[in-house]
Amino acid sequence: MDLLPTPEARAALIARVKAILLQPKDEWPKIDAEPATIGGIYSNYVVYLVAVPVLCTLIGSLVFGYGFAGITYRPSFFGAVATAVVQYGLQLAGVYVFALIIEALAPRFGGNKDRVSAFKLAAYSATASWLAGAFSLIPALGVLSILGLYSLYLLYTGVPILMKVPADKAFSYTAAIIVIGIVIGLVAAALSTCILPSRGPTTHGELSGKLNLPGGVSVDMGKLNEAAKRMESMGKQMGQPDAGAPSGEPSSTEKDAASLPPIAPTDLKTLLPKSLPGGFAQTDASTSAGGAAGFSFGTAKATYTKGDAHITLSLMDMGAMGALATLGSVFGANATEETATSYSKIGEVNGRMTMEKFNSDTKDGTFGVMVSDRVMVEAEGNGASMAALKSAVGAIDLGSVETLANK
Repeated sequence: MDLLPTPEARAALIARVKAILLQPKDEWPKIDAEPATIGGIYSNYVVYLVAVPVLCTLIGSLVFGYGFAGITYRPSFFGAVATAVVQYGLQLAGVYVFALIIEALAPRFGGNKDRVSAFKLAAYSATASWLAGAFSLIPALGVLSILGLYSLYLLYTGVPILMKVPADKAFSYTAAIIVIGIVIGLVAAALSTCILPSRGPTTHGELSGKLNLPGGVSVDMGKLNEAAKRMESMGKQMGQPDAGAPSGEPSSTEKDAASLPPIAPTDLKTLLPKSLPGGFAQTDASTSAGGAAGFSFGTAKATYTKGDAHITLSLMDMGAMGALATLGSVFGANATEETATSYSKIGEVNGRMTMEKFNSDTKDGTFGVMVSDRVMVEAEGNGASMAALKSAVGAIDLGSVETLANK
């Protein structure tokens, strides 16, 4: 699905997205200097990026549904569309409200009160969080939305440049914006619940310390800084010109990153074993492909059963969106939640990001491994232990997955 009206508009949007993610300290001064209007930023940038999480959630809910205790719920088409329309409208409005917060707080921290600059900061700093919303295409991957926390770093680096806040007050100003923004977001979420039926080149130093947010959430700002360095390093590697390439021509690495070919779902399907360790036998296998807002996804999956227990093993090619997954290990140390009967966490094993969650009461769980920062290999089960889920993922030849991902 291509939402952009012209190839030129698409190229401009992709260039801005890549620059703000990979080299924010270089891009913010350019954004600050360029003439802009709130309406122009809305029509040329925000309306498209906001569509990513909304469309992916819509498609994911209709295609995959929501699973719990072995039961899958799929909303009606009209109900899902109505939900998406309301969410889209609220998110568009939320950007403007966030800009008003940024503008109103700036003078209290020694900055300038400038609405257009505040809107630039609100819109472009949210880029990572909107792109991370693409993981909603498959509800089971929704936990990866944590990678959108990189937007906090983008906000922090943009504050001194766009709002002219002194560097020594940038952290406090950013924290104040975030806390008030979260409160506004909770109000928006409550409003959404009421409307919709319920369903299943400048250097500013380095971030340090922890930012404690409402609801017991703690963000390690040092790890955000580490994530930023990794993203900027990726940007520099992509920007290296080829030896002998004409001046001004993009490098082969940059071309490859911009036109990453999808892996054929049928190729992924060949990697699914006929049985799993522990006596689980394959009962069916399928493939699917889809996408939203220019992002393509291909999936192969198979279901395995043993008595009343079942495991669904899947391989999903996330294409260019997998680049955000490189941040998973950075946030892993803080991405753990545990109750008396369940837990979920993001971690790293042998250099690969992993995610797992399990409920000991319902015996529902998932275990996934990100391969080559692109393909998610995941086992989801009911009535199966976490050990069985990990063995299921282990039955996949990850070396062959890497070969497909790096073609």
